[in-house]
Amino acid sequence: MPEDRRLVSILFADLVGFTALGSQTDPEVLREQMARYFERMKAVAELHGGTVEKFIGDAVMVAFGVPRAHDDDAERSVRCGLAMQESMAVLNLELRTDFSLRVGINSGETAVKSGDDGHFIVGDPVNVAARLQQGAEPGEVLVGYLTEHLTRRAIVYQPHGRLPVKGKVEPILAFRAVRPRSAIPRQSRGVGDLRAPLVGRERELRLLLDVFGRVAEDRQTHLFTMVGNAGIGKSRLVEEALARMATEFSPRILQGRCLPYGEGITYWPVIEILREDAGITMEDDRETAIRKLDNRLASIGQVSEDQSVLARRLIVVLGLEPADTAIPEVPASEVATELAWSLRRYIEAVASQNAVVLVIDDLQWAEPAIVELISQVTRRARLAPVLWICMARPEFLEQHPNWGAGLVNASLITLNPLTRPETSTLLSGLLDIEDIPSVLQGSILERSEGNPLFCEEFLRMLIEESRIVRVGDRWQAATGAVEVRVPETIQALLISRLDTLLAAERRVLEAASIVGERFLPEQIRAICIDIDVDSALDELLAKGLVVEDTTGGDVVGLRLKHLLLRDVVYGGLAKRSRADLHDRFAIYLESATSDRGAEYAEIIAYHAALAFSLTREMRLSGNVLSRRARGALRWDLFLGERAFARGDRRLLADFISNARSALEADPGDRFDTDRVRLRLLEVEQFGAAGRYDEAAATAAEVVREAEGLERRDLAAAAHLATAKIELERNPSSVLFQHHAAEAGQLFRLTGDRAGELEAEWLTVLWRLGSGEGQAALHAAIRLAERAVELNDKSRAAARFATTATFAAQAGLPQKASECVQRASTLASEAGARLGRRLVLAQAMLDTLMGDPERAVDRLRQAVVAADEDGSSTLSLKRLLAIELIRLRRYPEAEAILEDALRRSQDSGELWNRSELFARSAVTAVAQGKLDTAEDYAQQALQAVTPGDRGGVVESNWALGELRAAQGRDREAETAYRQAFAEIARGPYWVMVQDAELSFARFLVERGRGSEALPMLNRMQAWLDAAGYAIGREQIAQLRARIIDSAR
Repeated sequence: MPEDRRLVSILFADLVGFTALGSQTDPEVLREQMARYFERMKAVAELHGGTVEKFIGDAVMVAFGVPRAHDDDAERSVRCGLAMQESMAVLNLELRTDFSLRVGINSGETAVKSGDDGHFIVGDPVNVAARLQQGAEPGEVLVGYLTEHLTRRAIVYQPHGRLPVKGKVEPILAFRAVRPRSAIPRQSRGVGDLRAPLVGRERELRLLLDVFGRVAEDRQTHLFTMVGNAGIGKSRLVEEALARMATEFSPRILQGRCLPYGEGITYWPVIEILREDAGITMEDDRETAIRKLDNRLASIGQVSEDQSVLARRLIVVLGLEPADTAIPEVPASEVATELAWSLRRYIEAVASQNAVVLVIDDLQWAEPAIVELISQVTRRARLAPVLWICMARPEFLEQHPNWGAGLVNASLITLNPLTRPETSTLLSGLLDIEDIPSVLQGSILERSEGNPLFCEEFLRMLIEESRIVRVGDRWQAATGAVEVRVPETIQALLISRLDTLLAAERRVLEAASIVGERFLPEQIRAICIDIDVDSALDELLAKGLVVEDTTGGDVVGLRLKHLLLRDVVYGGLAKRSRADLHDRFAIYLESATSDRGAEYAEIIAYHAALAFSLTREMRLSGNVLSRRARGALRWDLFLGERAFARGDRRLLADFISNARSALEADPGDRFDTDRVRLRLLEVEQFGAAGRYDEAAATAAEVVREAEGLERRDLAAAAHLATAKIELERNPSSVLFQHHAAEAGQLFRLTGDRAGELEAEWLTVLWRLGSGEGQAALHAAIRLAERAVELNDKSRAAARFATTATFAAQAGLPQKASECVQRASTLASEAGARLGRRLVLAQAMLDTLMGDPERAVDRLRQAVVAADEDGSSTLSLKRLLAIELIRLRRYPEAEAILEDALRRSQDSGELWNRSELFARSAVTAVAQGKLDTAEDYAQQALQAVTPGDRGGVVESNWALGELRAAQGRDREAETAYRQAFAEIARGPYWVMVQDAELSFARFLVERGRGSEALPMLNRMQAWLDAAGYAIGREQIAQLRARIIDSAR
């Protein structure tokens, strides 16, 4: 049974007091009354294009949009409900009863399964429609919010207030339908009163005006047909052309429109033309209408045939009298020909006085009789200046492929979408707005794809949702107005077009919506195995729904004409069908790209993951779920490991989440290895986010599980992950040394050279952090080069970036710059995201070269990016706080340090802890918060780990600053000298320069400049050798004070 999802409008109608009536009425009489009631309601429903789904007791359920959708289904449903109330009043008179009817209508997305016995429709809109019917008063039509929203320009409503609905937390909005705004359905879309000049149709406008010029000059009839998708701008172009014609030629302009549904609509467009020309109104009775027609015929004065002969036929066209009584002498088989003759003679008579323009809109809805009538009139036209302008959607030509064929007085044009610049001009013209955010404007332009109506509907939706607002005489985009969904009005238009397709054509579009914007015929054949794909594609190309795409280089592919079409087709697929198609395409891709699996991994994983998640959502089980879970898990683990290697934390989190879901859906022993791989990725994720305690606990379990599986490769990776955590938590611990050594040994035993080098890198990183200096720097560069040799560009880039930071601190700016360049190049080649490492190196170089403001900006941006992808920000925030302290922006530094300390303590890391406490103490001293500074200084001393030279320097410096501010100079000097002694032992003087400068300032301020001068001279020499600008100004100032004091 075919199954899909679609936007429908559901109507429930229910007789009031039926139970009481049954107890008071004879059963046979009641049966006859109910039969008449059901017959009448069914007729009304079908007249409006609805499908009666079921009769339940005395209730009727009608669906609009099933089995075929129309772009005005919501309006049809409300007009139907109002017509049912009117019909009920008439039926009461006929049956001499006093029945009352309650009607409820609601619109929304439902799941529909179609079969021989009807349609099975489920979804919240159905339930709400039933509740609305129950909440309506006798004689009332209540509708839900979406129905009112879609029809408010066609129906007059009164607010009903909120209606409590069982099963819903909040009451629903309800509206009472009062009456249609017009007796005849008239489409009204777009942005209300907003109006833009005609855009992008100059050539078509010129052509239409030229055709009319020839019609007027040569006094010949011409049939001009304009074909284009709904909303493409046919009516707007004709409107502009008519305005120009009226100004330049003053022709007689008469217009009619084919109706999509209704009673007595066969000749409706011609009826409208005759009524307009004769001055007949909807309110005129039969006698008045006939009198006005006779007067018009008399006024024309050029009708050679007997006026009554012509009048009797036109009376039939107008629906004022049936043909068998108005023209009984004409056989039924010849009535159509006679009516066409009468219309032609009438129009020729009108045109004898002045050129005539006849506009027929929505010809795709025309009954066969009107199509044949127009064909006959134009084919047999005499010399008369009449221009027929017919507007139609593409499906009209699909239904009438020979339209206009063989006529020398006929032309046909197709309106194509506007270009992107033309659509942008239209957008600006509608709102007189230039400052729409580029992302929002781009989304509207892309999704409108040159269709003016789509552009207007997007704007209307944004205005109604207050995402574009009127401020004074200008429109402005509200904050956050970026996401643009597909309005229900556009969905309805596209679904109605799709429902005109053959089943095979629809299947091909569904497969294409799975593949993506661009696709190849062989891809569709692979997932549509039971239909003639090539024939269906030919039809879709002919219908303009699929077009050729040459953007793929030598291979000419295909694409859906509109991105919105893809959205609507995909949205209409039942989830079970989506799962099947995604699964088939994933299997096809994996087979077709077997030698390039890594290149297509993300695409295969995307389809495998959707196949699995949809299968699980549909509560399917057994082999299908198990197989799809395994497929999703395999690719998610592969991509998760690749994302980790590239440093892409955001992607890593996504793949971990997907893999975890796949494992949970089908747990089993066969997944033990995959479970360990997943937990390894979780360890890396915890560590990257600074959640070190969780990471350590998980890593310990992973080590045991890997060893239990006798998988040395996984055990090696687990030991390596543990070593990384310990390096952050407590770099001096024996645990770090143990796990690093174990990882290296196991990697050697498994022949994993890259893994062995990674373990060696951790040891080098520890040496760098411990202040070993030149030897460790050379070792780091060597390991980075080794990674390049192994073509492990991601790891090589990360190592060069980290080495750059230490090289800069060691006074080797050229080497640091070279490492930054190598890291950037390798990261670009590998598609890796270095983020924090590169920013730390670049910000450090900014600072050292004398541009701290740039360093602050760079670091702030990096902190935001790291927060967004879940990475640790401690190193970034520590360096940012240092820069803010140097710039004396103490409140900002204080806020940064408070957050960093909280994260450090929550995560259990110790790498940054002592320095964070120390800088917090210095910041508090600078702001006169000495009690707070005391707490921070003591905690800084306590947080120093063995071998942490930076921590020793900064904690003692902070204590020195505090004691000096407290006037405890002897203790201050002791602390300063302890910091100074450690500075002399390490290679990274520049990062603790603040401490030595503070000690020098302490000595100078106490008249001991001679002791400070050697320190300042050494600092100056170091800066000169490195070429750094940092601290030069402070050194110069202190030296000047020493010189002045010596005079």
